[in-house]
Amino acid sequence: MSPDRATHGIEIGAALKDARRRVGMDVKEAEERTKIRAKYLRALEAEDWEVLPAPAYVRGFLRTYGALLGLDGEMLADEFRRRYEAPAAAASPASEPLLSGRRRTNGSRGGSGGPSRGVLIAAVAAVIVALLIALSVLGGDDEPTKAPDGLRDVSGKGDGKDGKGGKEKDPREPIDIELVALGTVQVCVATKGEALIDGQVLAEGATESFSGERRYRIDLPSGGEVRVDTGEGPEKLSADGEASWEANSNGISEIDYAGPDCP
Repeated sequence: MSPDRATHGIEIGAALKDARRRVGMDVKEAEERTKIRAKYLRALEAEDWEVLPAPAYVRGFLRTYGALLGLDGEMLADEFRRRYEAPAAAASPASEPLLSGRRRTNGSRGGSGGPSRGVLIAAVAAVIVALLIALSVLGGDDEPTKAPDGLRDVSGKGDGKDGKGGKEKDPREPIDIELVALGTVQVCVATKGEALIDGQVLAEGATESFSGERRYRIDLPSGGEVRVDTGEGPEKLSADGEASWEANSNGISEIDYAGPDCP
């Protein structure tokens, strides 16, 4: 996460440090007011991205810290995304084409070997394909029967129909979600025992996106409102106090409050 720095645009770290000094605030006070660790605040001001966690955290930190200092936190987050995330994403190969190519290689028959070798390769390929299909259908022997990180398992619930009368989707299917803060709100988003948003305070309009996971847990430790879209249309999650939801390929459902820890 250290590509060459852009030669234009705002200097993120300098803008934060100058704003903090201008309002007469020290890092300790900023830590208490934002709930962001002091070492991360110092790393933001120094643009020491290697010290900071995943980019989703950094964008949330910039929005929260910038808003506290009277800056446009969304602009800071966008500048970080433009400088440091877009180049890395462009350089990373897409996972699905690699998987597709591997399937074609395993399933193809070589034309240069003799008849006995070709038969052997075809037999091995058929066994591998059969095993992959079986694992895909059955979920594998290592598929947990208990939902991770406190999420409710809905795979065996009801008669296999969703709320619209259609066939219920497999909750093991990976989904993408987009979360938008509808006001200043504290949010935890977790999956597989890992925090994607670690109880951070998001400013109104802040948007976070996550992809490739089967289930997500969403906590509002202090209540509030967010909008979440799992690809089936946005839903508003609203609570007067602490509340939790699960999002999977079947939609979003409220669960017992899983906080205050995140994950």
